Amino acid sequence: MSDYKKLADKSEEEHKNPSALTPQQLDEMRTPESGLTSGEARRRYDRDGPNALPEKKVNPCLKFLSYYWGPMPIMIWAAIIIELARLAWLDFGVLMVLQFVNGFVGWHEEKNAGNAIEALKKSLALKARVKRDGKWEEIKASELVIGDRVGIRLGDILPADCQLGPGYAEIDQSALTGESLAVTRYEGDIVYQGSVCKRGDLEAIVAATGARTFFGKTSTLVASVTQRGNLQKILLKVAFSLLIISTILAVIILIVVSVRGNNFLESLSICVVLMVASIPIAMQVVCATTMAVGAHALAKRRAIVSRLSAIEELAGMTILCSDKTGTLTKNELTIQQPMLLKSYSVEDLFLVAGLAAKREQGSQDAIDKCVTEYGINKCRVSYSGYEEEDFIPFDPKIKRTESTVRNSRSGETFKCTKGAPQVVLAMCNDPSIEEEVSRNVMDLAARGYRTLGVARTNKDGKWSMLGLISLYDPPRDDTKETIQKAIQMGLKVKMITGDQTAIAKETARLLNLGDRIYNSELLSDEATAVQRELLNSIIDEADGFAEVFPEHKYAIVAILQERKKRVGMTGDGVNDAPALKKADVGIAVDGATDAARAAADIVLTLPGLSVIIEAVYRARKIFQRMQNYCIYRIACTFQLLIFFFITMVAINPRDFAYHDSHHKTPPKVFALPVLTIVIITLLNDGTIISIAYDKVTVSRTPNKWNLILIFSIAVLLGGVAFISSMIMLLWGLANMAHGGTPFLNALGFDRWRYGEVMTMIFLKICISNFLTVYSARCKSWFFTRTPGKFLAISTCCSMILTTILSCYWYLNFSTGGSSSIPDMNSISWSIAGYVWVCNIIVFIAQDIAKYFAMMAFEKYYAITGKDGGFSSAVLTDSFLIFNENVRKSIVTRRSMAAAHAGEFKH
Repeated sequence: MSDYKKLADKSEEEHKNPSALTPQQLDEMRTPESGLTSGEARRRYDRDGPNALPEKKVNPCLKFLSYYWGPMPIMIWAAIIIELARLAWLDFGVLMVLQFVNGFVGWHEEKNAGNAIEALKKSLALKARVKRDGKWEEIKASELVIGDRVGIRLGDILPADCQLGPGYAEIDQSALTGESLAVTRYEGDIVYQGSVCKRGDLEAIVAATGARTFFGKTSTLVASVTQRGNLQKILLKVAFSLLIISTILAVIILIVVSVRGNNFLESLSICVVLMVASIPIAMQVVCATTMAVGAHALAKRRAIVSRLSAIEELAGMTILCSDKTGTLTKNELTIQQPMLLKSYSVEDLFLVAGLAAKREQGSQDAIDKCVTEYGINKCRVSYSGYEEEDFIPFDPKIKRTESTVRNSRSGETFKCTKGAPQVVLAMCNDPSIEEEVSRNVMDLAARGYRTLGVARTNKDGKWSMLGLISLYDPPRDDTKETIQKAIQMGLKVKMITGDQTAIAKETARLLNLGDRIYNSELLSDEATAVQRELLNSIIDEADGFAEVFPEHKYAIVAILQERKKRVGMTGDGVNDAPALKKADVGIAVDGATDAARAAADIVLTLPGLSVIIEAVYRARKIFQRMQNYCIYRIACTFQLLIFFFITMVAINPRDFAYHDSHHKTPPKVFALPVLTIVIITLLNDGTIISIAYDKVTVSRTPNKWNLILIFSIAVLLGGVAFISSMIMLLWGLANMAHGGTPFLNALGFDRWRYGEVMTMIFLKICISNFLTVYSARCKSWFFTRTPGKFLAISTCCSMILTTILSCYWYLNFSTGGSSSIPDMNSISWSIAGYVWVCNIIVFIAQDIAKYFAMMAFEKYYAITGKDGGFSSAVLTDSFLIFNENVRKSIVTRRSMAAAHAGEFKH
């Protein structure tokens, strides 16, 4: 009795006596969260095993509120509560708006992430034909259990891993295994869930369901990936560093000012808001906006970004692991130059080959379709004058097809065959051609081509071989050029495919990708001890891998990541989904399955990989904008935090004041109202969102975050601004005394009131911050690159707004209690002009200091040979030419692709 017969008999018995569940197991399955009935619990147990636990539902309201809880939101809540206790309604309202915006952005950014598992489930067959109690019925595929007898017909998507019954079927499992052609499976063979039946009508027994299937294991790999994006890690490092520094300084400030007798709640409020301003709270908003603008630009180029932080990771990508079939190649069989024997012509060869193939639409396999279309379109062969009397389909036992045809015009009847060259050659029994055919077959096999021998019978009924037809899956027209551009941009391209090693090597040869192509045996338990020891270095140096399965792709990506590589992965099938999810940048190519698209970070909707080059180019521009913003924002934070720390701890305004009836006694501690700090923060972060549209240069090599460089330049810029602010404050306080100061008197200024000094410092800090961005955005002198229009307009508007606000200050509101901070007073236009001139001088000093610091870093990295993420290419004109050449080439390639698709009309 065959194995299939035993399973078929057992399946009937299984449904009469389903798998037994203990009361404890049944209670575990039927939790209130799951809502399972007894029957559903039993089916889930049979499908997924005793560890199948129901998923707990997450309340969407609680999920949304979770974005308002964390280190950053907690500090804002603390400031809100303090302002509420002080009855400072204006400060309270502004902080509430700030909290809502910050939480909403975080929720909106994450709401569409992590949906790969659902897409995997949706790609399964919804229905299945199953035989139960001796009757065929149609049920949901999710209700199948091991042992069910199912029917499989042409076009069916397999609902589970099944063991085939008597007969054979052609199964397309390319989306699962990466094989470019349908495979033939016979009785006893296992076929995978999610595959498509291309030919056959037979029964099968369910061998595995749910997480136990080949498909389910892929889904489990996808679910196991919970890594945090690199941008989030960088932002957390920056925020955590600033948080520690600001906390220490804020505690010192609070202690000192409290000892001096200041209002405790007011001092606490200032310290908390200083911490909020120092993190900084809007960094995520600004970076998300910058990346969203880039994502919109990529969408116009037919590249859809599903995870914004992937743009930053794309800019730093060093290795691109690419699937072969359908990605580097066209995923369609193409005829290579055929080999002819004796006096036969190409037309004779494809006439016989076409007669030995199925020619009806819908019943053709990939080889039959390729051969007949080539014969009709290229060789102008007509099959209409021939009648098929008998046809023997391909059988792995005889390894060929055979047809008996009659020439309707001459009445001649003959046989045609195509199949394995060795088999066809043996049938012909012609020693004169054996050496030539064998040599060509071996040569084509070494190059990875699939070869067909073609023969027909003559008048005597003897077989005569006409020649060889070689088939291959050709690379896309733009793939070779795309790979070369990727290499020029510092990317290492690795091909990863499920096809045979010989095919992979030939494809790599055609693309100039390299000849170090390894078999997946290196990643299996059968690998030798030496191979396992050298595995990491082999994977790092390899140009590609062949005959891989999903777990192999996943492992390759993981090993490369362990070696501190930023890995990108392209693919189109379910088998690529785990690696796409694991990779730093998962890229689903045109025509990808829903599962691959859901697992990917970037989805391409244009054939080929050329759009990836433009995506990398644009990602590097976006990276530069985010890096420039971080430098600017840390510089502003440093200036603000250190300035208030020194002034509140070390400066007593009363030591500078001259007391008379016209001037009120200033406080013991210099501090600005909470509202002014919030305004400074909002204007800085709100205005600098325009950096998303700024003009930047692009690095020739992959970008990486160098926090030492970023913090050093930021502290330098902030330090110059801080020193100038301290000097202006000391001059302003000294000018309150009788007679003023000689310097300010020489400029024509009279004595200032304390409220005017506060407003002057507010304006100085605002203008200084807005000017700092122009120095922070350039690695060289600030005038070497013009700013984007939006950035220029927004910063100018903010500077004009703060100037007008300072000259007509009116935001003095009672807090409902005692306050140790006096009201601010409007300043004259002449004082505002004085502040502007001082800020311009300081800005020039900032830029000089930054330029020489950048040169020092560049020289250090050049001498030490270290990769500090600092590319001198951005300082040269030659790289601008490189960028332009890349851009022109992309436009040209896109125009060619569009013209080929009929999108352009000439």
